[in-house]
Amino acid sequence: MIVPSLMCFVWFSWAGGTAIDLELNGGANGVIFDAPNSDKIFAVTEFMLAPIAEILSWAMAVMIVVLLMTFLVTSAEFAVLIVNTIKTAGDEGPKARPHILFLGVALGLVVAGLLILGGTSAIQTAVVIGALPFSVVMALMAVSLIKTIYNDGKREAAGVPSIHSEIEGATGNALAAQE
Repeated sequence: MIVPSLMCFVWFSWAGGTAIDLELNGGANGVIFDAPNSDKIFAVTEFMLAPIAEILSWAMAVMIVVLLMTFLVTSAEFAVLIVNTIKTAGDEGPKARPHILFLGVALGLVVAGLLILGGTSAIQTAVVIGALPFSVVMALMAVSLIKTIYNDGKREAAGVPSIHSEIEGATGNALAAQE
């Protein structure tokens, strides 16, 4: 939980802080500010890498697009797999494949419909609306994780195993039955 948050902090600090500094000090002459919102990161990298070489700037833009697409595709894939796992109670066999395909196609159609009807602003609005309840769930999951780690530490300090295996449970029941 901490490492991805720190990496996002470093990325946003570097990219956003550099862009703000370049605009406030007049170094960018409005190039970044005048760029459309979806192109600001490309304007920052192009401006910063322009003195070195235009090819390096182009390569950096391609790398950013590939990384963003990888992030989006893997996020969508995991969203579909998680919903399918919940729906099929953990079954990942051949019976689950039609559900995975249906959920993937449905997600693609929803995104395509939002793009056609309202463009990226419709997708942004849908993401914000969908993320609000999920952020509450994520906060509760973080609290639960911290409580679980704390309770496991207390169990280990008391000498009580924090993991229960079926073999130990069956052996314990057999011993209790013999006595």
